[in-house]
This record gives sequence, structure tokens and C-alpha cells, in this order.
Amino acid sequence: MSLAVLEHVELLGVSACVPSLEIDNSDFVKNLLGETALSIVDSTGIKKRRIVQEGVTSLDLCIRAAETLIGELNISYDEIGGIVFVTATPDHLLPNNSSLCQEILGLHKSVAAFDVNLACSGYPYGLWLSGLMAKSLNKKVLLLDGQSHSQYVSKEDPATSVLFGDAGSASIIGESSRKSAWFFAFETDGSKRDVLSINSGGYRNRVSSNSLEYKVMPDGGKRRDIDLYMNGLEVFAFASTSVPKLLSELLRQTNTTPDELDYLILHQANLYMMKRIAKRLKIDMSKVPVSLDKFGNTSSTSIPLTIVSELRNTIVERNILAAMEGFGAGLSTGAALIDIGPCVCPEVVIYE
Repeated sequence: MSLAVLEHVELLGVSACVPSLEIDNSDFVKNLLGETALSIVDSTGIKKRRIVQEGVTSLDLCIRAAETLIGELNISYDEIGGIVFVTATPDHLLPNNSSLCQEILGLHKSVAAFDVNLACSGYPYGLWLSGLMAKSLNKKVLLLDGQSHSQYVSKEDPATSVLFGDAGSASIIGESSRKSAWFFAFETDGSKRDVLSINSGGYRNRVSSNSLEYKVMPDGGKRRDIDLYMNGLEVFAFASTSVPKLLSELLRQTNTTPDELDYLILHQANLYMMKRIAKRLKIDMSKVPVSLDKFGNTSSTSIPLTIVSELRNTIVERNILAAMEGFGAGLSTGAALIDIGPCVCPEVVIYE
């Protein structure tokens, strides 16, 4: 495993934004699958989800989070030298979301701006890239991470419809005089890319009238070719083995014991999976903050959303040592060991 190291950078602030529309997952599951399927809510831990309404996208949520954070930090837009936008649900195939954000936020035209097309593993990647940019540009970098997967999920597909929520986030990364370093590790297995995928909508398989038709698929789910497909058993096997293995190796190479961690911030896939990962790493669940009960699986945004919703009162006051790991489509994994705080962290913003 290759270890990426970043020195003299810090997270200056983080914010998150969720839609106002809240779905009661028990009611949803009962309507879709009947009373006998309520065990799904217990095993996933997802009691409620927030989803965007028509006309609202992950970009809108991220913009609101960014405006809130920049206002709280009280920094000038001229201090921002770069935008990194992590999303698998962009407004357009072209142009990218980051270019739109430059204009909407009124940032200087000299900013470096690009998107990162990643789903659940995206936030550690975003932190790494943003830290590199901050050091190279000698300016602050705005990291936006937002996903609106509910727009690409069939409501009649039991494997996915009960899981996903939508959210946006903003983080500001800048240079620091701190001596502590950030560490990152990544893993990619493209041979298993098909277990979590959307078949149509790109240039390989373009949208057609056929891809917009609902069909009963071989796995029993009813969805369109433009909807998200997930092989739950394969994803679970991957998360139960590869995910703790990578993070365990990251801790080993940085001479960090699980006891030294203040928190393990995991992608909020489902509660049972998170418990399995924590158990494999011998980390007590009291150190694993959980937000999916309120927001659902928000893909890569689940890590910054969890930081804001569950750790806000801590990181505004003091520094913590946190390991984090995102994992999913690709199959892709991103892990990080970073210190967070004290930093600016507004309360979760509700997008009306």
C-alpha cells in the first residue's frame, strides 16, 4: 500500500446542507414491501432520509453550504484559489459543476476549478487533492462534496430505494503552521465495477427511449437503465473485507493504534456494515458517529455531513484525531488519518 502524506495543511471549516423533504423510512418500506420487511430499517439503521425535490440538485445544496461556511469564516472570496467539486450527480455532462460554482459564488476567474467523478469514496480524495492545491497555490481551496442519488434510484427497486438520501457540503482547506500531517491511502478494483453502477447515460451507452422504460430486472428490481443498480451481497463482501484491511494498514504504517483515535468516521452505508467494520478494526462503536438514521446513505457526502451533524460541538472547541474511510462505486476506497479542529462548523443547513 502506498501512503500519501500532506504536511502543513488544515481544515479551516466544514458545513453541510440537506433538503427539507424528509422521508419516514418505515412508512416507505411498508408501502413498498409490506410490514414483514420492516427489519430492513433495523438492519440498515436508516430511519429517515432527506431527498431533493424536482429542480433542486446537489450543486444547489453545496452552494448553500459554501455560502454559509464562507460567511461564518469571514474570509474574502479572493482568498480562495481553487474549487474541487466531488460528485457523481453533476448538473450537466458539460460544463462541470466547479465551473458553475465559480460564477455563482463570484470567485475570481483565476481559480483552478475541476470536478472529481467519485461516489462514496470521494471525500478523502477531495481532502487530499484540496490539500495539494492549497500548498501549491498558497491559497485556500474550497472543497464541495454533494450527491443527489435519489434522482437516479427507482422507487420500486428494494435494493436501493430504501437507502439513499441527498446532501451537500463545503470544506475550506488551507496551509497551516501545525506540525501534524495528514495521511491517505487509496484502493481501486475496477474488475468489480459492475456491482454498483448506472448502465446508461454516458457516452458509451447514451440515453434512449429504451433506457427510460421501467423493466423488471433479473435480480427482481424494477428500474430503468438510467437508475442505480447495486449487488448488495457483493458490496457487503467488499466492505467487510477490503475496507477494514486498508484502514488497518494505514494505521499500521502511521504507527497509530485504534485506542489513539478520537473517532472513526465511516461512510454511512448501513449500520450493520459499519458495526462489522468497527469490530474488525477493534474500535468501539462509541467512537463511530452515526448520522444515517437521520439522513440515509448520502454517498461521499456522508462523511462531512456526519462531521457536522454529530461532531460539531467537539471540533469547534478542540482538536481531534480522526480516521475516515469512504468506499463504494468503482469499486473504490479512500482512507485518511487527519486532525480536525478547532475549526468553524455551522449547524446543518436545511435547504427550503
